[in-house]
Amino acid sequence: MDAIHELYHALTTSDYVLVGAGAGLSAAAGISFADERAFKRDYPALWAQGVHSDYQTFSYKGWLPGQRWGYLCRHIKAVLLDTPALPLYDDLKALLEDSDYFAVTSNVDHQFIKAGFPPERVFEAQGSYGELVCSARCSDDEYDIAPFIDATLPHIKDDLTVDAAHHPHCPRCGAPLRPAFRDTRAHALGDQRYHDFLAESENASIAILEFGVGFNSAGVIRVPFERITGEREKARFFRITVDYPESEEEIAYPEIPVPIADKSLSINRDAGAVIRELLALKKSRA
Repeated sequence: MDAIHELYHALTTSDYVLVGAGAGLSAAAGISFADERAFKRDYPALWAQGVHSDYQTFSYKGWLPGQRWGYLCRHIKAVLLDTPALPLYDDLKALLEDSDYFAVTSNVDHQFIKAGFPPERVFEAQGSYGELVCSARCSDDEYDIAPFIDATLPHIKDDLTVDAAHHPHCPRCGAPLRPAFRDTRAHALGDQRYHDFLAESENASIAILEFGVGFNSAGVIRVPFERITGEREKARFFRITVDYPESEEEIAYPEIPVPIADKSLSINRDAGAVIRELLALKKSRA
C-alpha cells in the first residue's frame, strides 16, 4: 500500500481524526512566511537591516522606534484582511467532512474559520492576528485590529516607522494596545474544546495528521502530537511536510522519532499535493 492509500485508509477507518496545521499548510495554500523574494520586495527597509523573511521578524530585536507596528500593519493587512479563504483549506474541509475530527493550528491567518470550518472543531493555538488587547491588562476587552490598521496605514514611512501618535492605545487607560495572539476568550474556549476532544477519543482509534509543521513552534503541535501517538495504542501518525532548501530558515523536518516509528509514516511532500490527492481518491470512491 502506497503512502497516500495508507493515509486515506487510516483517515476513513479511524473513529477520530486529529489534524495539526503548521506554516507549511498555509505556505502550500499561498501564504508563505518563508518567501524571501517577496519579503525583499515588500519590506526593503527591513531587508537592508538584515531581516529576510516574515519568520525572522518573530525574533528580531533591532526594530527602529515605531517600526514594528508599521511592519505589522502592512503584514497583517496582507495576510489577514486582504486574503480570502484559500482553495486548499476548502479542499481540506471537504476531505474531513465525513470524519469526527478536530484541528489544531499554529497559524494566525484565520484560514480555517474563513474556509467555514466549524469554530467548535478548530483551536487556533497561537491565537490570530485579528484582535488587540491592552498591554497593561486594565481589562479583558478585545479590540478589532482592522480599524487601527486603516488609521495607521497613511502614516507609515518608507522605513516602516510610525510616529507614536499613530500607534493604537487603550481607550480605557491609554496604555499601548498589542496583538492579542493567545490572550482572547476564543483562545481559552478553543483550548478547552481541544482537551475535551482528546479526552473523548482517548481509548478509540485515531488518525493523527500533521501538515507542514516544523520547529518554529514545535511545542504547539509537533511535540504534543508525538507524545499523543506514543501514549495511545490505537493511534496512527502521519507527518506530512516538505523541506525548503532555498530558505535561510530551518523550518521543516520530516523525520519520525524512533520510539513511535512503528505506528507512524513520514510523507516528505508538499501538504497541498497530498490533500488534493486524498480528496481525489475520496471522490473516486464516492
